Amino acid sequence: MPAERRGQRVHSRNGRRVTRGRRLATLLSVSTVLLVGGAMVAVPAFASTPGYVVDNTVSCADSGSGTASAPFCTIAAAAKKAVAGDTVLVRAGTYAGTAVNPKNSGTPGNPITFTAGSSVVVSGGITAFALSSRNNITISGFTVVGTSSYGISAVNGSSLVVSNNEVSNSGKPISGKAAMGIYLSNVAGGLVAGNITHDNSSHGIYLAGSTTGVVVQGNTSYHNAYQYVRNANGIDVTSPGNIISGNVTYSNEDSGINIYPGANNSLVTGNVTYGNGDHGIDDLNVTGGRIIGNTVYGNCTTGINVEGSSGGYLIENNVSVNNATGVTVNPTPISPVNAYNNSCTRRNGNIGVWDSAPATSVANFNLVWQSGAGVEYRWAGTAYSTQAALKSASGQESSGIFADPRLAGMSQADFRLTSGSPAIDSADSGAPGELSADILGEPRVDDPATPNSGVGPQAYDDRGAYEYQPSGTVTPTAPTARLTLSATTGSAPLALTADASASSPGSAPIQSYAFDFGDGTTSGPLSASSAGHTYSAPGNYSVTVTVTDSDGTTSTATSSVTVTPPATGSPASYVNQIATNYSTSSHTSGYVAVWRTQGVTAGNLIVVTVQLTGTTPTGAVSGTDAAGDTLTVAASQADSSGNRLIILSGRASTGLAVGARITVSFPTAASYRILADEVAGASTADQAATNAGPAGPYSSGSAGVVVLPGELAFGAVATFGGVPQTWGSGWSTLTSYPTGSNGLGRAYQTPTGTPMITASGNCTGSWIAAIVTFH
Repeated sequence: MPAERRGQRVHSRNGRRVTRGRRLATLLSVSTVLLVGGAMVAVPAFASTPGYVVDNTVSCADSGSGTASAPFCTIAAAAKKAVAGDTVLVRAGTYAGTAVNPKNSGTPGNPITFTAGSSVVVSGGITAFALSSRNNITISGFTVVGTSSYGISAVNGSSLVVSNNEVSNSGKPISGKAAMGIYLSNVAGGLVAGNITHDNSSHGIYLAGSTTGVVVQGNTSYHNAYQYVRNANGIDVTSPGNIISGNVTYSNEDSGINIYPGANNSLVTGNVTYGNGDHGIDDLNVTGGRIIGNTVYGNCTTGINVEGSSGGYLIENNVSVNNATGVTVNPTPISPVNAYNNSCTRRNGNIGVWDSAPATSVANFNLVWQSGAGVEYRWAGTAYSTQAALKSASGQESSGIFADPRLAGMSQADFRLTSGSPAIDSADSGAPGELSADILGEPRVDDPATPNSGVGPQAYDDRGAYEYQPSGTVTPTAPTARLTLSATTGSAPLALTADASASSPGSAPIQSYAFDFGDGTTSGPLSASSAGHTYSAPGNYSVTVTVTDSDGTTSTATSSVTVTPPATGSPASYVNQIATNYSTSSHTSGYVAVWRTQGVTAGNLIVVTVQLTGTTPTGAVSGTDAAGDTLTVAASQADSSGNRLIILSGRASTGLAVGARITVSFPTAASYRILADEVAGASTADQAATNAGPAGPYSSGSAGVVVLPGELAFGAVATFGGVPQTWGSGWSTLTSYPTGSNGLGRAYQTPTGTPMITASGNCTGSWIAAIVTFH
């Protein structure tokens, strides 16, 4: 199995690497000629008409016009206004995940487009975008991280585009809390392209229900893992008539590409999949599939696998190498280590067609190779080590090749063909689903040094996902450096990590990363793509990474960090309760009116805790006060019984007078309780953690490894079927409010020298607990 390279996007081919943008653009032009079930796949156009601007780093208001000079604060506010043909531009900043669902749909040729400027991060919350029954919507360019449910989801829509987003750490690797990165269900037509999905607690990309006519193209999906059961795939499909084309899937817990019951008539073409914990491409109990022109390497079990009641398959032009060699493959960060047995002793072979599948399936023009021990090919359960034996026994692979494909660098995940490879100029160009360009967007070319042995309209297509480009046919390019910082501001001492893993190679593989932290400290050159540093003195610093490839070509990227003086004598502090209110009848919103005669002081933070019963586990929750200030979700958790706990926060920019309302909107709930509190010396949420459980001790889990100096930790516990609540040591307990047999309690503390904070205690009845730190 090749060494893992976190964030690796595109694999090189014959002296040429291309950026993800160019690769995607080329593949999009290819996708318009692909057929699904005999019908042309329509790719919606991108909207260009200016519409609304979102920017929470400047003076903004969700009640305003949403223009460039008076932007909205939240994406949800723009989503309520946008109509067909509008583009919503989200400027750089970090935004809370609020399950954005546009009020309107676009129309054919005039979609509603949500597009991110540079460095737009949607963090936490339930889901960043949760489209429901919407059509002709485009979501492009967002970094979505740490949502408690899907990163981006769409249910019951059509003609949707999800492109060029990075989605990671969705859900939790706990039973009942795992979540996919990108999830589509019952979607008719669309495009999922150029996205990066990694380290999610379920599949990276998932097509389900009746979703059909969707092209999944040019994506990279890696390190997706449930961690407690081998089940997460890079791309998972359980719906019919979709195209999986030109994707890179590697180091996923289960298979790279998974085609499972319901996914009849799928086309899997031009993909690269390697180092996964089960198969490279797995097909179970599905019919009418085509597996064309993929490169599959070093997976735990059968590289290309067709089994169960599958039938009517066509398997052509693939290169499958060193799969199921008997070596244990645990590709993803399993915790605890070896939590399950993945000994790779299950079905084996570079290609395997099993059970009832062989009777109606056809395989030809594939190239397989084991450089050491391992099964070359399985047909109907029988192992074959030569093409002649397989052809004689089954009639399959009359033009198959059992030989070394001469890949450029398998241990470095470089699967380009090199001169003399038997895969060159030997494919069936007429295979249905064969692409006119390879995974890097390079055209099919004739190698003058290789006799043409292929068939079809042109006899020089290459097998596998890469097309060999003879010397002199391409122009070398430099790598593209990209840099993100784990923190861009904070008080000294400030520890951060500089991460260049999103850098992409040019004409040659990236060899090293060198970091300059702008305060006289450097690190590297390193083979690792990240480095840590601690700033001890206040100041404004520029962090620069220099990326160097094996040809000595370099590229740089720079990000800024502001270090403020150490926090001294002015920590965040709890002021007082603002108000409380409840209802035991069905509502979609509720409010509290300021009780305190002093009102709420301008500049202080409003913290609102909401307890819901008889509601859904997902759905947008938002708040606003009478002055137009926005409250966003800092923490949200639901249980399996229709109960939910949410903590929102927002700065009272002009203050609130007695009697002023603070209103919260939420999905339909049978009852609610809303409590509002005031905090001084803080303006935003930092870390959060949530959890749910049965009667007895409760614990939110840790709010983070590092708590900033002067932060206030705010804890909440909602109990159901039992009111009494107690808090652990160190917490200042606030009044607990019962509603029948349910209760809602809060507590706070200003940690001193404590690196990890947890809201915990004891209660009766089932519970939901949450903690948020504010600074």
